[in-house]
Amino acid sequence: MMSETNINATENQPKNILNSKLIATVNVGVNPTAMAITSDSTKLYVANGNNYGIAGSDTVTLIDLKTFMPILTISSGTFNQPYTVTLSKDETKAYATNSNASTISIIDTATNQVTGTIDGFNGPSGMVITPDGTKAYVNNYGASTAIPSGSGNTVSVVDLIGGKIIEEITLSEYTQAAAPAAIAISPKGDFVYTANYTNGEPWQGTISKISTSTNTVVDTIGGAPFLASSPFLFGMFAIKIDASGKFAYLTNFGSNNFAPYGTTVCVIDLEQKTQSALIELGIQPSGFDITPDGLYGFVSNYNTLYSSGAPNYTGLTAGQGTVNIIDLSTNLLVPITINVGLSPGAILMSPDGKYAFVSNYTANTVSVISVYGE
Repeated sequence: MMSETNINATENQPKNILNSKLIATVNVGVNPTAMAITSDSTKLYVANGNNYGIAGSDTVTLIDLKTFMPILTISSGTFNQPYTVTLSKDETKAYATNSNASTISIIDTATNQVTGTIDGFNGPSGMVITPDGTKAYVNNYGASTAIPSGSGNTVSVVDLIGGKIIEEITLSEYTQAAAPAAIAISPKGDFVYTANYTNGEPWQGTISKISTSTNTVVDTIGGAPFLASSPFLFGMFAIKIDASGKFAYLTNFGSNNFAPYGTTVCVIDLEQKTQSALIELGIQPSGFDITPDGLYGFVSNYNTLYSSGAPNYTGLTAGQGTVNIIDLSTNLLVPITINVGLSPGAILMSPDGKYAFVSNYTANTVSVISVYGE
């Protein structure tokens, strides 16, 4: 029999990131993209983007995280390539951005039914909510005939109490649209940041910094390579702000046509407006999230290219999808690579710090990683 002293010693052993491993694969819908998780780490909502346009396949999957099994598929005529899911602060609602339309669908989390929409967007591809839960900021990547995908230039400010857009923020004053591909909010909620695709060329991407008190762009940060991507079509471009609000982490997916492709994560010092690190990893880094203890960053490598080159770019071919781990104290890779599904896009940590979830875009699955191998 193990002594009480030995039991306590075992329980108090430090967690080892090298024990991270894939423990489950969950079948979801067509082209899963971004996800949202409840604060008690028991339920996961997955947006199924259905970029193939298959009738009836624009859905949201609900997964029970006690069993790692899908328990419900939410369908609605309001869905049109749902791209992200964002929970309200009280978790009574889940907002699904419809990237091929002008709307956000509102899901009642008690019934898991769509109860309404908010209209007036243009290819909404991300949403963040202020800490007090009253306002949201939505980046418009473009989807309409007048402003097609990749040509958006605005962020919409939404009154969540009234359920309507109250202001539009223009990101770029120049001819070339910003094309905001991803959005993040600072821990205090005082600033919102968008990662802008711009024209899809290396070194041309930018970050717009928006003050939430004035709803104006107060700064533009640029200069890092491959700060550009097209998540609406091909994968996730991520921007993540750390708990201090000082650093932003950006996955450099690459150009809209996948050539050239990116292979790095860029670390931006938001106070100094400089690149503090450029971390080399896999082909087409896509999703990024930070463990709740703030020690590690998990990155998914999409690794999916066209089988034929320019000018046709036809036939997507997915290689082995992987996840890399970055030690955020040194910005160095941890010597472990985790194989996941095909075309891993978004990655999301559970609030309890136990798991990382990866949406596999062309595999139609979600991979579950045990963060410390527990």
